[in-house]
Amino acid sequence: MPLNPNELLTEGAAIRLAGDNVVDCGTDGVSVLLGDAATVIIADPRDGLDVSGVWNSRRFHLHGPFVDDVGVRLFGHLPNSPGWSWAPRPEARPVHLLTRLPEGCVYLGTGRPGQAGYTNGRLSHATLTIEPELTSELLDRVRPPAEPETVPNLDWLTRMTARPLEALTRFVEDWIPETDQDLGDLAAAPWDVPEPLAVFYRLARHRPALLGVQNRLRPPHAWWEEDDGLISFGDENQGVFTWLFDPSRPDPEVWIDQDGYEPRREHQPMSGFLLQFALYEAMMNAPYQALCVDLAAEYVDTLAAALTPVPWEPWRWPNDSTRFYVAPGVIAEMTDQGHGNVSVWAGAVHRSVLRPLGRLGIPWTDFDG
Repeated sequence: MPLNPNELLTEGAAIRLAGDNVVDCGTDGVSVLLGDAATVIIADPRDGLDVSGVWNSRRFHLHGPFVDDVGVRLFGHLPNSPGWSWAPRPEARPVHLLTRLPEGCVYLGTGRPGQAGYTNGRLSHATLTIEPELTSELLDRVRPPAEPETVPNLDWLTRMTARPLEALTRFVEDWIPETDQDLGDLAAAPWDVPEPLAVFYRLARHRPALLGVQNRLRPPHAWWEEDDGLISFGDENQGVFTWLFDPSRPDPEVWIDQDGYEPRREHQPMSGFLLQFALYEAMMNAPYQALCVDLAAEYVDTLAAALTPVPWEPWRWPNDSTRFYVAPGVIAEMTDQGHGNVSVWAGAVHRSVLRPLGRLGIPWTDFDG
């Protein structure tokens, strides 16, 4: 008989879903059972960035490494085989997803393999789409909500107009942890580095992500001078344009240089541009996300009222309408799509701080709260 989400099974009954000749290829916190009839995945109810289990109402994460048989069962050929393709091969046997609780194994639904990551030829992580989508009640049961110890506050926001470099420093130190990696003195170069960039590079020395995940700011040794004397120092992620500045000014204007167009000036000088750049990159690199690619205008005011607007003119990427909104531990941006609707992207340091946005009735495309 077909199983329905939220049904409770004994672990033995869950394993029998795999059929005969079952092999357990699991790792810490998750059993991955390969059988003649099906694949059965039973995860502990843990929540974290690098643990296996329910990630959100639509996605289930696996973290390995796993033996070759798991990669072949879920995604087809191994990446080093002659027939390898990034497009998954259809697998006739279903993938059953369950969460192991004290009272038994809760059935979630089936999993459709999506993205995969390989390290040294072995499946290291994978994402499966849960079908059907979990209800909020079932999601809270198998991935109990938790609260963080602390979240970044908004102290930087009160300083951004009068003291933007102080605001930048406070924001970065709260949002982006230092790593063991030392990039060295990034400002050591034959160029005169404007003070805003010198501050930015000092903050980035042990924070490589600050230089960019989506887009990229280059250290001075990788700058170059254009024919008009402006310095090229940053790049859009697909090479569509570069960012330029005038090296003769202490807090220079920033320009977008795109082939076929006149250069466009960013609304903020370098000190403000760097804060906007840091906001965008921290949002894109945040571990928890909420996304709506085409939000109807009727929801925009509701969402904006739930957040605090960053009181500057728009940032010019991805287009001239991009505005930022924040809350403790949350950064969001809204960008006009040109037909009355907007795209919305929000990043958060912990999934709990996204949960209030989940109660606004917004039809999120993806939601990690």
